[in-house]
Amino acid sequence: MSVYAYKITRDYGFAPNPFGEYCTLACCKPHIRKKAVVGDWIIGTGAVANGLLNHLIFLMKVTEKLTFQEYWEDERFSYKKPVLNGSLKQIHGDNIYHNESNEWLQSDSHHSLYDGQINTGNLKQDLSGEYVLVSNHFLYFGKNAWKVPDEYLEICPGTRHRDYITIENELLAKELITMITNKYELGLNGIPIHWKEYEQKTLY
Repeated sequence: MSVYAYKITRDYGFAPNPFGEYCTLACCKPHIRKKAVVGDWIIGTGAVANGLLNHLIFLMKVTEKLTFQEYWEDERFSYKKPVLNGSLKQIHGDNIYHNESNEWLQSDSHHSLYDGQINTGNLKQDLSGEYVLVSNHFLYFGKNAWKVPDEYLEICPGTRHRDYITIENELLAKELITMITNKYELGLNGIPIHWKEYEQKTLY
């Protein structure tokens, strides 16, 4: 088992997408998505930018690893395809890539340009991760981010970390994960931090 941790500066419910039965990481963090395997854990903590450094935003145990095309075609994840005139949950759907005639298409979404055109930078970065990580065993806190006790701070990426860390002290990570999953109910325990920007919009 490996444990990967990274800082989340923008939390819109898109990456990760914690809605429904599954928490998915389909966009951003391509290195983690390529390396992680079933059984590994992903931890997302806050950053200075959102005032939540060393606060836990989510954690997920990888229970499936799919290609983008598999993710797109799997009916279980149809609800994660974005609907831009829908609720905030629908707007931030992360099931946005599929291949037609050997060409990758990007749905109008949180990662496309404002006029709906393909954002080639996001497309290249997202697809470079090659896989979508799926979990039905996760905790998402969002704006209710949980302050990590001092004795576990080595698990949290600090200001000197730019991307992500592979946690070396797996015993400490397991201890923290066990403590949190025993204390809180699995699933959604808060809404995304930056949904406050959409105060007049339907959440679900």
